[in-house]
Parts: sequence; structure tokens; C-alpha cells
Amino acid sequence: MRKFIMSLTTVASLSLAAVPILGLTQAANAAEREQTISIAYGDLNLANPSQAKLFKARVETAGEELCLAKLRAGNLDGMTPRGCVVAVQREVERQLPTAQRDNLAIAARAKSTEFAAK
Repeated sequence: MRKFIMSLTTVASLSLAAVPILGLTQAANAAEREQTISIAYGDLNLANPSQAKLFKARVETAGEELCLAKLRAGNLDGMTPRGCVVAVQREVERQLPTAQRDNLAIAARAKSTEFAAK
């Protein structure tokens, strides 16, 4: 009887130890499914048309990389790859601070003039 109780206690202890581990693996899987990107813009003046163009190129590149990773993972949620990139661009613009969004609008209205240095 004593062996049975020791075995039961051991099995119960191992079972309780496995519960938190299962939670950690589920959290890790959730983190793998949710993919994010970061796009630096602190070095840019988004009111300047040429720098706004550079920012948009960064967004495009990051969006393509993110959507390609989602495509490989089979996680595009019924979107086309191009539709995914457009959705990323909209989300980036939505998350920009208001001042930066206003600067992008100013840049879009202005004409870009670039000069070559001698």
C-alpha cells in the first residue's frame, strides 16, 4: 500500500509540474503566430519629401518581409501578399504619432527637390 501511495504522489506531483510548462509552450506558440515589425523614423524629417520617401521605402521593405514570413507560416488570413503589405502600410500610418502623420501629409503636398553636392 505504501508503494502505491508513493507512486500516486509522484504521478500527481509530475502532473502538477507539467501544467505550468504547458502554459509556457502555449504562450511561445502565440508569440510565434503574432509577428511584428519595427521601423525606425527618428533619424528622418517626415515633412521633407525625400526623407518621407525614404520612410515609405522602409515601410514597404518591412511590410514585404513581414508578409513573406506570414506567407511561409500560412498565416495570411485569406489576404494576398500585396494586400498584406498594404494593410501593414495602413497600420504603420495609424500607429504614427499625429505630428508625424501631419508631416507625411505636408511632404506629399510638397515637391521634392534634391541638389547634388560638389
